[in-house]
Amino acid sequence: MLRRLWQAAAWSLASTKPNPCQPKNIKQLSAAEREKFFDSFDVVCDCDGVVWYTLRDFIPGSAEAISELQRRGKQLTFVTNNSISSVKQHLQKFASQPGLSIDEEQIVHPAQTICDHLKSIGFEGLIYCLATPPFKQLLRDAGFNLAEEREGFVIESIADLRDAIYGRQEVQAVVIDVDFNLSATKLMRAHVQLQNPNCLFLAGAADAMIPFGTGDIIGPGAFIDVVAKASGRQPTVLGKPGEALRQLLRDRHIDCPNSRVLFIGDSLASDIAFARASGYQTLLVLTGGGSAEDVASLPPDHAHLPDYVCDCLGDLSDKWRK
Repeated sequence: MLRRLWQAAAWSLASTKPNPCQPKNIKQLSAAEREKFFDSFDVVCDCDGVVWYTLRDFIPGSAEAISELQRRGKQLTFVTNNSISSVKQHLQKFASQPGLSIDEEQIVHPAQTICDHLKSIGFEGLIYCLATPPFKQLLRDAGFNLAEEREGFVIESIADLRDAIYGRQEVQAVVIDVDFNLSATKLMRAHVQLQNPNCLFLAGAADAMIPFGTGDIIGPGAFIDVVAKASGRQPTVLGKPGEALRQLLRDRHIDCPNSRVLFIGDSLASDIAFARASGYQTLLVLTGGGSAEDVASLPPDHAHLPDYVCDCLGDLSDKWRK
């Protein structure tokens, strides 16, 4: 899927990668430094908070920046934790911008990485999935079977609770991502199923908090942690910032150095921490979950400290900067 992104480089980045103790502002680079920066990477990019505001319109300048990167021959891959929107909806949003051409292979979506993982191990069992409708539909479209649920079922008695938790089909995998219809009963059912050591425990996005409106709301990571603590098991996390996602990318593209990747994100905890642990270059844009004050508060060489900072993705575009 990501072969074009991970093209092997003939030279080392050691002399160009900035000191992680001193994040550089893209707008303050000299013309020579700017060209050296562009010559140093292929690109991985986040969507929400970087390309567009969460569940809203394109951020001014981001379309121009994407066009600029494409003009320079960069191979763009968009790694998103937003499973509220389907891959198709992501593509439709890109297509709304004149001149942008992004295809399905360039979108790395948590539901798709879970599908890829399940296919790689030959999984054929029943899945109990706590996620959004688009996430579940992608699994079904890939040929996987999902356990049935009674949405909106109200627990009014002990008998109802027993039936909701125990009176359902046995599953071979539990998948947790963003589920806005999550309930205590669903978590209890997941916990019961995971008492079977042969039942897989998988997670997509594992953010503790996710941006929404003018602030943050509780993300799926908090609920994943509840089930993990109750079951005494840790999930295989196939969204950011999971080790399984990192390993999946490394395994697929083992012939290319991680230092040739620039990971552009808006979250210090999810994007920058994931990217630094992966050995990527990092660029934080200040249009989402991270602020200049957050960066300034970090001690030297902190695991969340980016290599570069910019006000918005548009700062990468010569046209936008003018």
